[in-house]
Amino acid sequence: MIREGDSFLSAAVMKPLVIKSPAGLFKAAAIGSVVTSPECRNQGLSRRILEDCLSSARAHGCDFAILWTNLFDFYRKLGFELGGTELSLSVPPDLKCAEAPDPLRFMESSKVDPEAILRLYSQHTTGSIRTVEDIRRFLLIPNSRVFTAWDAQNRLQAYAVEGKGADLDGYIHEWGGGVSKLLPLLRFAAQSRGRALNLIAPAHSSNLIRQLKAAGCPEHSGVLGMIKILNPAAFLLKIKKYVRGMGLEDVVLEPRDGKFYMGYREEIFSTDQESDLVRLVFGPLKASQLHPFDRPTADAFERLFPIAMWIWGWDSV
Repeated sequence: MIREGDSFLSAAVMKPLVIKSPAGLFKAAAIGSVVTSPECRNQGLSRRILEDCLSSARAHGCDFAILWTNLFDFYRKLGFELGGTELSLSVPPDLKCAEAPDPLRFMESSKVDPEAILRLYSQHTTGSIRTVEDIRRFLLIPNSRVFTAWDAQNRLQAYAVEGKGADLDGYIHEWGGGVSKLLPLLRFAAQSRGRALNLIAPAHSSNLIRQLKAAGCPEHSGVLGMIKILNPAAFLLKIKKYVRGMGLEDVVLEPRDGKFYMGYREEIFSTDQESDLVRLVFGPLKASQLHPFDRPTADAFERLFPIAMWIWGWDSV
């Protein structure tokens, strides 16, 4: 926060997150709620507060920062680039889906055991590392509607969360459970709200996406957010560990002399643009859409990237 005496000038929120993904553990800085007093705009305060956030994120050891905005040109000047994939599917109240294999009881209430939510949430392959206390706090967020599905033994089988404070009205931004249990729950949620709801999902949730599309749900593809790599050398060490784990020994990903060298075997591409690294690793485009790599290089990169990485709605700021 930037103040002058008792007057507020500009502020932003930086929230460190530990993100698990099939590519490993990453520390991310979620940045948001950037505001500047109207009479103090056009004085560089937003840039200054964001640079303070980035400095704090580096001090916390974050690998990258992510924010959500439509001011793409402004944030590109600060080194951010569009990255990741976010899919939105419109779920109507009359969603055509099979009933769950076992009878389920549906309800709308935030009075849910956070341990039960965490048990299903932990089954996701990617997302922030959370505790029971984190879930307990999230369930207290105003203007959120928590929909749940329970079996005959009163065990939670699926959950879906719509809305978050002043944001995400009409968007299911948190969900979990098996697809056969989740689909009828999504229908219940849309029926309860009396309108279609938009489910936000990562591209790697292929089974859920396939079944919703087969049921006629319209799909819109977008980006996860704007991403800036904060410590390229440390970030690429983690990526190279993932690459080795995938059995590819001849992939080159090196920061050197102010440039990034990326390639496979003898095909090496150099760039001084950090944004090229963001686009390669996080997507949404495939390597062959980013650069005219030869076929073996494109195939190697597309086996690795984009990595499956996702930040759920409760973690956005």
